[in-house]
Amino acid sequence: MIEGFYRITFTGTSGSGFGLLVFHSGVIAGADVAGAMFDGTYSEEPTSHAIDFHVTMNAPAGVTPVQTGVPLVAPLSLPISGSFLTSDIDSDTPTLLQTPLGPVNVLFKKIRDLP
Repeated sequence: MIEGFYRITFTGTSGSGFGLLVFHSGVIAGADVAGAMFDGTYSEEPTSHAIDFHVTMNAPAGVTPVQTGVPLVAPLSLPISGSFLTSDIDSDTPTLLQTPLGPVNVLFKKIRDLP
C-alpha cells in the first residue's frame, strides 16, 4: 500500500530540490523547499503495481523551477501527470516525469506509514 509520508528529491536540467508528499485515500498533498505546493490525486493498479497520479504544482513568483533555472515573474499553476511502480519507492532509480516546463527525475523515499 502506498499511503504514507514521503520525502521527494528531484533534479531537472537546471537544478535540484526536495520536498514532502502525503499519499492518503487517493489524495496527494505536499510542498517543496522552494515554496511550491502540490495537490492532486492518485490511483493504485493492483495487478501492475503502478501508481498513476495527477497533481497541480502551485509555485509563487520568485521560485526558480529546476527545469528552467529562470525565476518565475508571476505565480504558476502547472499540471503534472505520470506513473511509477511501487518497487520504485525507496530504490535508487529515479522516476522520469515529463512536465510542461521540461523533464524532472524524482526519487521517492517513504518516511512512515499513516497512523
